Formats: sequence, C-alpha cells, structure tokens
Amino acid sequence: MGVYTDLREKLISDYATLSPQMQKAARHILDHPNDVALRSMRALARAANVPPSTVTRLMAAIGVDTWQQFRDSYQNRLLDLPASYAHRARALQNSDADIHRDAHLLQSIAQAEIANIGQVFAPEMCERMKDACEHIARARQVFVVGRGAAYPAAYQFAYAYRLFNENGVLVDGHAGAFGDQLRGIGPRDVLIAVGARPYIRDTVRAVAFARKQHCPVIAVCDSDVAPIAVDAVAKLVVSDSSPSFFQSFTTSVSVMQALVALLVARGGQKVLQRIAVAEEQLAAFDTYHEEAAPTRNSRS
Repeated sequence: MGVYTDLREKLISDYATLSPQMQKAARHILDHPNDVALRSMRALARAANVPPSTVTRLMAAIGVDTWQQFRDSYQNRLLDLPASYAHRARALQNSDADIHRDAHLLQSIAQAEIANIGQVFAPEMCERMKDACEHIARARQVFVVGRGAAYPAAYQFAYAYRLFNENGVLVDGHAGAFGDQLRGIGPRDVLIAVGARPYIRDTVRAVAFARKQHCPVIAVCDSDVAPIAVDAVAKLVVSDSSPSFFQSFTTSVSVMQALVALLVARGGQKVLQRIAVAEEQLAAFDTYHEEAAPTRNSRS
C-alpha cells in the first residue's frame, strides 16, 4: 500500500493549506477511499459535492498527474485488503432494493456495522490503539470528553477505567462545570476526545483548550482531518456509516472497550487488585440486583 499511504499522508499534511473546495474533495477521499477505486472521477466529484475540476486541481496539488494514476493506487489498496472486504465494498454499492423493506434494512444495518467493526480491528488501527494505550498509561490524569451521541462511548471508557485507575476524569459538564472539569490539565496528562460530524462545540473547545495547555490529545473520530484530530498524538479513525438516518457510534464504543481491555491486560497484579477493591465497594453499596434462584416445582 506504499503509494496509497503516501498519497493519504500528503492529503492529511496539506489539508490546512488547500482551498475550501479542495478540502471538501480531500475529506471525502480520506473518509471514502473505496470511492476512488470504484467510481469515475465525475461520480467521485458528485459524491464529494464539488466540480470535477476541483478533483483535478487537488491531484495536481499533491503531485498526481492523471486520474488513472490516482485511481490505480487506490485499486491496488483494495487488492491488498482481504478478499471479503473488497467483496463487501462492491456488494454494498451494488445491492438491489429488497421488496421486504424491513428485513432488507435490518440486514443492511448488520452488514454496515460488521464492516465498520472490521475496519476498527484492521492492522493499522490496532497499532494506533496500542500507541494510544502507551500515552494513557504514562498520563498523570486521563480526561475523557464526548458530547451528544458520542457521550456513551466516553462514559463507557470512563466508567470501566475508574474500576482499576483513580486518575480518570469524565468531562461531562454536569451542573455547568464543563470548564471546571478541565482545570489543571497539562503536558503530563492526556485528553481522549470522541466525536463525529457534526462536531459538538464543547468537544472542539475542550480539545482546543487542551492543546493550548500542551496536553496530548487522543482523537476517536470519523476523519484524520476532523477538528478534534488536528495535532492529535493518536488518531483512532472509525467509520460511522449506517443505512439509518443517524450515524452509528458502535465503532467508537468498540474502540473505547478495546482500549480498556488493552490497559487491563498490561496492568498486571496491581490492576487486578484494584478491580477486586472496586467490586467490594459495589457489593458494599448493594449496587446490583440479585435474582432469586429458581425454585423447582414440586409437580415437575
């Protein structure tokens, strides 16, 4: 994937210097690389909502001479992927409408979620997640922010992380304390930010504030050029595509669960002891409802 990787990195590094129209095209290409491999240039331009001339100018800006040269690099990327993934990419684009609407929709949702999860655990993303864990493990405090539909993923991590570490801070703005919860954030900490387009202002502002305080940011988001991913030390880019009217956050939750699992696996005996203490505390507060043991009917 050498040529494809070089082009992708070039799009990311030059993104801030591109015109607004070329940024739209670049973002679509970064977020939907299969479109380059499987569509014509005009079809790609329509999907990105830009004129074909914008795609031509973008290619020239990153040093690509022809559309065929550009497309070949993305088609080679598809060939390098597992056959089942390439097949799914084509099948999703060419699927015919099913007369059984509800069954077809549910099947489409399942296929989309499975494909999204598959991308999360691809080799490159696994390396990124392991790198993110290194930053988390070294941090003095671990701040987590995710607003709106991204909140469940942020809460999932914060709750599970607090079972074995006491340095986690969920930035949820409870009682209007959003800014207060970021007080003291600095270079020795890390901020995990979760979000997807349209981005919640509070999340973007939290990331901007963390950057000003020289705090490393781990971005769990839908694009390498998302506003919360700029200058992030780790970019955990997930797909939120869904046949539904609303984007999916299943992959964001999966990433957060994976980070927790990696941290526990690396934590040794100390982590096991902390989890045991947490369980004792939950038991002391009678946190969970216990179902009565089933009784055997004397006539059975």
